[in-house]
Amino acid sequence: MSKQVQREWKSTKSGVRMMEKDLKVLLVRPKYSSLVASLEPLGLEYVAGLCRDMKIKCEILDEFQYSWFFRLHRLKKKIKKEGYNYVGFNANANTVDYILKRAKQLKKAFPDIMIQIGGPEAELNYRDFCTEDVDIVYHDNGLLTQKNIWEAGLDIDVLQKQNGICFKKEGKWIIKEKGDPVDCFIVKPDRSEFYKGLKKNYIFMKGKYALSKASFSCPFQCNFCYCTKMNSGVYTEIDMDQVIEEVESIKHDKIWFVDDTFFFHKERVREFCERIIEKGIKKEFMAYSRADFIAANPDILPLAYKAGFRDLLIGLEAVSDEQLKAFNKQTSKNENILAIRHCRENNIVCDGLFVISHTATRQDFKNLVKFIKENHLLWMVFGIFTPYKGTDAYEQYKDRLVNFRSKNRDGLHVTVPPEHMSAFMFQMRYYWLHVLFYPKIMVRTLFHTAYDTKKTGWL
Repeated sequence: MSKQVQREWKSTKSGVRMMEKDLKVLLVRPKYSSLVASLEPLGLEYVAGLCRDMKIKCEILDEFQYSWFFRLHRLKKKIKKEGYNYVGFNANANTVDYILKRAKQLKKAFPDIMIQIGGPEAELNYRDFCTEDVDIVYHDNGLLTQKNIWEAGLDIDVLQKQNGICFKKEGKWIIKEKGDPVDCFIVKPDRSEFYKGLKKNYIFMKGKYALSKASFSCPFQCNFCYCTKMNSGVYTEIDMDQVIEEVESIKHDKIWFVDDTFFFHKERVREFCERIIEKGIKKEFMAYSRADFIAANPDILPLAYKAGFRDLLIGLEAVSDEQLKAFNKQTSKNENILAIRHCRENNIVCDGLFVISHTATRQDFKNLVKFIKENHLLWMVFGIFTPYKGTDAYEQYKDRLVNFRSKNRDGLHVTVPPEHMSAFMFQMRYYWLHVLFYPKIMVRTLFHTAYDTKKTGWL
């Protein structure tokens, strides 16, 4: 940080007052139930990168690296031992209640500590975090506002001039509207936490992956997804030079592009692949794509394979045109079939992503099983339809929600009552899908044939 001494807020019930002290930041990624993956905390690594550039003492506490037990004790011990006076939580839909509970507990133990909430859930639903125990809610696009307020030592006059931030003044919350959409990062991530936690990093049966982003938001409007609402709902792409530089800088051989759809502009995909090949970069890539893109552009796949793409996560979502229309997916069953076929023919694994609707009947579950078997789809992920707050689906279903506690907003729990069976039977059929198909993935992985797309049997 440019200043040797920084200003820090000291919280009071009516707002804050200023005091002089070195800023020491602890960034926390809350742990949540996840059986299929444990990944690097990329969002917090960008904030840590900002701290690094500004010479602010910073550490990431990634709870995924520790057990479920003694979480509060571990957090308090870390704050006390290292003298952290600024705690930032990364909020997802399924960690809201946990974070608000922790904020209250930390304020009780450390009354003068500064607590800030950011992350995807705060970006869309920032008002949910405007509580007595929270000092700042960050919902802006990018990190420029964060840089400005830290450079100013959290000066109240500077805060009032920023975009995308919520803070208390004289006991009342001040809500500042978002700034403009962004198309780049102003810092490079500090990946120390990724390299340190590599032993516990995994994706089910796939290995360890570093994460990278090449764009913001999503150009499509699926009603169940709030990714399209990010970045003020504006899809932007990061300059290709920066994308390539990022790939080269990552000291790991497997990279997952977590853009909502990396395969969107054909010429951009072609440019990326050609430059990777020209530079002789030997890494494996995984990325998201839509079925309609792959169905219409199979000619890009041989080049993608040569560049290192081995997995495409494709949002198939459903196996009937009626359900795809209900999701506003703007694709068809036939495009789903073509996408799977084109991937298989070009030795690229199609990881099919399915959303199990609350409208599903017993026959719909059977049709899904039949579709997977007929199209020789080995890898798939099933998620229960969840109307996440901030999405168009939430506005449609908010009066029908059940068990909508934050820990249940993970695509694994029933939050909209099923229309054709009990919630128990719906959940059992959802689990049965995993029993039917996941053992085959495990056996194929054991026999090193899970990426042989031409094989269709168990071995």
